[in-house]
Amino acid sequence: MLANGDLVVDSVSHCFNHTPENHKHPHAQRWDDETYELGEKLLPDEYVPSEDVFYRNHQPEELARLLFLESQIDYSVYHSLPLDDYFHDGYVSREKGFEFCEQNPDRTSMYVDINPLEDDAVEQVEEYAKRDIVEGIKLYPSRYQNGQDLSLQLTEDAVWPILEAAADSDVDTVAMHKFIPFATAPVRYFRTDDVEDAALSFPDINFEIIHAGFSFLEETAFAMASHDNIYGNLENTACLVNTRPRKFAKILGEFLYWVGSDRLLFSSGATALHPQPPIEGIWNFEMPEDLQAEYDYPEVTKEDKRNILGGNALRMLDKDPDEIRSNIEGDRWEQLREEQGLTDSFPEPWSTYETTV
Repeated sequence: MLANGDLVVDSVSHCFNHTPENHKHPHAQRWDDETYELGEKLLPDEYVPSEDVFYRNHQPEELARLLFLESQIDYSVYHSLPLDDYFHDGYVSREKGFEFCEQNPDRTSMYVDINPLEDDAVEQVEEYAKRDIVEGIKLYPSRYQNGQDLSLQLTEDAVWPILEAAADSDVDTVAMHKFIPFATAPVRYFRTDDVEDAALSFPDINFEIIHAGFSFLEETAFAMASHDNIYGNLENTACLVNTRPRKFAKILGEFLYWVGSDRLLFSSGATALHPQPPIEGIWNFEMPEDLQAEYDYPEVTKEDKRNILGGNALRMLDKDPDEIRSNIEGDRWEQLREEQGLTDSFPEPWSTYETTV
């Protein structure tokens, strides 16, 4: 929670499984290692997890402690991942997501992974949409089948029925990974062109570009400027505020110049990354004067920061902040923080994991 009482919403959290037993694809270990190395680049040194903490099958209780004890986050959206062609459990399993939400019903909701290549993919959308905790579905732009990478753009025949099913259901958000290519998949699979076509065809669906601005910045900003139902999810991108502040300033500056702040969503990327540094970094961020002069970037206001750190997500999810505030008041996380003297501070980074290992 921010000092003024505004809620902080984490729009992407995960329970990763970084263990060798979970590897299915020949590049799975490389993916694990690159994720760890990315954290080393994006986090301040004191927040980089040890290898013992990182290379494990992370559990819902550990994720909850990381979010609700070690950071200012009040509410989080769990994203399961449909990567079962790379990892046996998809890398971030649905089951752990359901458990996480069941254990923290007043602080969580979920986007469920869907693999459009599965025969019952449409039925899965219809079934999961009936669950109160499910607010959206999560897709990836590439799969690995029969020894080759396959494109799964939103506009392709295999994916379109998924969007139609979402449009006909209570699920009103589709989140698509658009980032640095993984494994051997071509860069073109990760561009944002398909999101614009889908957003135009399904105006009642919100489309989240995950990792917005980290890659394909101008394309993403222009797509958001042209379509009111496209949102920029700042998973990983938000962490640049601490370790590459000039890069972050240019990303945020382009979004503010072309779109404004009301469709940018903060995300931590936990458990791969620690959630607290980007929250503090965004709250304390000021647009450099030379970039304002050179690119006409606007100043970043307190209202912009409140929008990004929680206000936008609550509006998109149709959540009443007063109701959430009331529901979490005095819950077990607030009690634990009070018992441990953490009213105005946080434990050492990753230290709460010691009690759950």
